[in-house]
Amino acid sequence: MYQIGLDVSAATVDQKFALGTVVFVPSQTAGIKGYMYVKDSGSGITGDGYVVDIDVSTFFAVMSTTTTTAPGTGAGKPVGVARSAWTASYFGWVQIYGPGVIRTAASAAAYTRLNSTATAGQVDDDATASSEIIEGLVLDVATGGAAATTAGFIQWPKVANTL
Repeated sequence: MYQIGLDVSAATVDQKFALGTVVFVPSQTAGIKGYMYVKDSGSGITGDGYVVDIDVSTFFAVMSTTTTTAPGTGAGKPVGVARSAWTASYFGWVQIYGPGVIRTAASAAAYTRLNSTATAGQVDDDATASSEIIEGLVLDVATGGAAATTAGFIQWPKVANTL
């Protein structure tokens, strides 16, 4: 399903679509991108590139951390990447497919396994023992010396197992 002209970066106080809806949006410069419609769980989302875990029973999203769920219990949960900052309990689209930016810790390497960190919504390649592995997020370039949003590819990300 294509949705031309859909504003996937806008989070709203009112629900505009059915939660869990997936759309594909063509881009003139980046091919097709996929998005899932979710509701923030009540904590808000910091900004563009921040990674969220999605509860498929409610389609509520919460920024990924090492404490999002007990280690290993989130395996299989879909993950998305926000395209803007959200106010707590707002509705909006998170990216689940295509090129985009991903919030990373300092010095995250390109083409390595990424995992959740203690900083909400930020991923790293540091293999922290209490982290969740997030499959389907790939960095195209290494992050520099500070935490940043880094170019990458998002390919139906999900929580794997603990490190």
